Order: sequence, then structure tokens, then C-alpha cells
Amino acid sequence: MSFDKDKERTMNKFAKALEKGEVDKPITPLLKFINSLSDFYTTSSCAGRVILLHEFGKRKIDNKFILKEHDKINLKLFLNKDFKSSEGRVWLKQEPFIIHIVARTLKDAETMLNLGLKSGLKHSGVFVFKPERYILELNGTQNLSVPIAEKGKLLIQKDYLKYLLSIADEKLKKNKETREKFEKLVRDKFN
Repeated sequence: MSFDKDKERTMNKFAKALEKGEVDKPITPLLKFINSLSDFYTTSSCAGRVILLHEFGKRKIDNKFILKEHDKINLKLFLNKDFKSSEGRVWLKQEPFIIHIVARTLKDAETMLNLGLKSGLKHSGVFVFKPERYILELNGTQNLSVPIAEKGKLLIQKDYLKYLLSIADEKLKKNKETREKFEKLVRDKFN
């Protein structure tokens, strides 16, 4: 499939995801801008988030979000969560900004990769090569992953949970700064 046909198909999926509210609001303007460029399009992304994740099994499909925040954490929501009905393990996670971008040429991919690296997205690279389809994964480094409850019982004291949430919030703020720096670099380069 050609780059243009693949982009058209992917943009139709993107439009449907926007309609359903499945795209993280903090990065929607960035995604729309990249998708407006003739030599790039996005396939998946996350603005970065802090979550409580109920893990029921080993597969991703076996997990369920309890809480999810892309901006500042609402401490009350997180601290007042009751885990008594949680059968599996509950994780507190702070996950970084990640974006997958398809570039038409290797030169285009290198240009976008360098912008990502310059903004601090150190876990990044081009990971699939096909003619007219160079896929970049740009990934932040801010993360935290701690089990906090199991079989309905909180495993840590509330004070320690509050401390972990403050760290997660700091990391989320740094994540936002990196994401915004990347967006500025992309807009400056391609405007």
C-alpha cells in the first residue's frame, strides 16, 4: 500500500477516534498538526498519564483503568479510592508521552527523530523500514510503576501513597514540559 493510501485510511480512523473522544485532549492539536503535513501521519499516541490500573491477568485486555489523569492529579480522587472490591493487583503508574509517527522517507524520519531527541524524548527511534513507510516511536523517559493494592487490600500506608502521588505528579509535569517542547520544535520546523 502506498504512503498516501495508508495515510488516508489511518486519517479516517483518527477522525472516528476524535469523534468518540478516544484521543488524549492535551495532544490533539499536535496530532492534527503532524497529520496536516504531507510527509507524516500519526498512528497512536498517549499524552502521558497517571493511572490506577486494575490488573486481572497477564494480557493487556485483562486490565481495567480505575482512574486516569493526563494533567494534574486530583489527590482526593486517588487517595479516597476504595480497593475492597479489587480481586487482582492494583498498580499506580505514571506513563510517559509516546507518539508513533509514519514518515514518507528516511530523511523525513531522521528530521522528526532529531526533533524528538532534542526535546528530551530519549527512548526514541525508527523501528520499521518499508518503502514510503518509516515508523518512528518517540517516547519520554518519565515513568513510575508501583503495586499498591492486592486482593482488595491496600499494601501501603496512605501517607506513602500520598508521597508516591506527589512524585507521579512531578513526573507528569516534566512529561508535559517535554511534550510541549517537542510540539514547539515541530511547529517551528514545519510552519
